[in-house]
Amino acid sequence: MMHQTLTASHHEETPAMTPAPTQGDVLTTAAPAISMKEAGAILQRWFGVAGTVRELSSERDRNFHIATPDGQGYVLKFTNPAEPQPVTSFQTGAMQHVADRDPALPVPRVVPTLDGEAQAIVHIDGSAMVLRLLTYLEGTPLHAAPPSPGLMRALGTTLARLDRALADYEHPGSERDLLWDITRTASVADRLHYVTDDWRRGMVERFVAHFADEIAPRLPALRHQVIHNDLNPHNAVVDPVGHETVTGIIDFGDALRAPLVNDLATALAYHVTTGETPFGSVVEMTRAYNAVLPLTADEVDLLPDLVAGRLALTIGITGWRAAEYPANAAYILRNAERAFAGLDRLTGDEAATARRLLHLACQKV
Repeated sequence: MMHQTLTASHHEETPAMTPAPTQGDVLTTAAPAISMKEAGAILQRWFGVAGTVRELSSERDRNFHIATPDGQGYVLKFTNPAEPQPVTSFQTGAMQHVADRDPALPVPRVVPTLDGEAQAIVHIDGSAMVLRLLTYLEGTPLHAAPPSPGLMRALGTTLARLDRALADYEHPGSERDLLWDITRTASVADRLHYVTDDWRRGMVERFVAHFADEIAPRLPALRHQVIHNDLNPHNAVVDPVGHETVTGIIDFGDALRAPLVNDLATALAYHVTTGETPFGSVVEMTRAYNAVLPLTADEVDLLPDLVAGRLALTIGITGWRAAEYPANAAYILRNAERAFAGLDRLTGDEAATARRLLHLACQKV
């Protein structure tokens, strides 16, 4: 993507810690362009750090990788101006809370500004954007690693530890109205017209109706807490040699307070079609998660439908987003085909098998 160079009249910085309210939604508000040169200057101004700057892909923010001469890596994040400041503070606090509760967990560390603050505000093209610097976690992106049973177990264990660390985290910004919330699966119905294939659209529509009638009414009774809510293959990195150790869980941008089991369901949604045996990856991950943080009977019973709910959300939201932003369609649709295949397996002839295997994975040994 090309970046314009912003002039001084476009680009102002302020130490104020609360941006002016911005109307809009993070999925429909485009973040202002920021050149790599400007990102480097802002990095030096606020954090006293210098290094090589390169842009990172993002669905809604402006992110840059920083490589310093001493080999330390960072991510400089300019948050979408439509995101409310309390939500951004909530995400920052979540990373700090996890680092305090389980210091060995591989989550980004928040680097303070020169003023000792966790975040600052910069103005780009008249838009107030929250600025943060996080440590960069090295490793192979999960999507580039082979989905072995050992890797799935590592993911399940790490996610359970993360949820356990977040269990007592409270923040007003956690109460969010977020499209990427499995609890809201029924709301995707009005976006399914973007699915052009009649058979596929019908499959998703039938499941969404089932979710609204049978699943959604049961969710309020489940355990609720802050969850990461987006352990997709682009938000985890693993050991580049053995591929069986998680070296990073990144991007707390979709974190919120929701049913605990939704975090596992979200992670499982990206692995329904992988494994050495039918549903092998989801079974391994679920068993490992449950060993650290046992699920209740109701959570186990609802898990297959919650996984399917995440897949339905993926199909509906990415189809709509790709149509609205065709220039970014390849990035937006990177998980779409996997979502269709996974939803077909969880709602078709193999649905009973998936349910049986997930129940077995959570039985006490």
